[in-house]
Amino acid sequence: MVLAELSLAIAAIKGVGELINSAGSIADIASKLDDALILTEKAKKNAPAKPIGKTQKNIQQKLDKYDNTDGESTNLGAIVQQYSDEKKMQNELYLLGCSLNRKFGEGTWDKILDIRAKRLAKQKQLEQDHRDKLKELQEERKKFWLEILKVLGLLLMFTAFSYWLMQNY
Repeated sequence: MVLAELSLAIAAIKGVGELINSAGSIADIASKLDDALILTEKAKKNAPAKPIGKTQKNIQQKLDKYDNTDGESTNLGAIVQQYSDEKKMQNELYLLGCSLNRKFGEGTWDKILDIRAKRLAKQKQLEQDHRDKLKELQEERKKFWLEILKVLGLLLMFTAFSYWLMQNY
């Protein structure tokens, strides 16, 4: 999985690099650049594939009885391939940045990455604010229903007490 994601990221970065030469402005390559950065971030996360079902999990445990790497391969060839692909991806990103700086002026690549990082941070903050508001709303609803239950309980007890008074006195 990780190797495939790295390969996709490298291919996307190379594709953007080829578009830079024919582009008139950065706007012409913006969507491809965004795709390349998203694929790069996915490849950097290195989320190993985990077994899906119970049977698959049992089989995986029996096959990798002494392997505690959570589904990552311990094969030396796979490790070397992954490491070299990560280095290649970093090199391709560097070359892409150099191409953008050469074509559109010094500091373009750094400014693009800086603006993107700020926007991602802003998006994460908005998502966190939304989650906080939802949690607050859930708590308010919970308090409301607890108050309703208290009132209904009091009414029920008052009704039962009144009924008992009428029956006994």
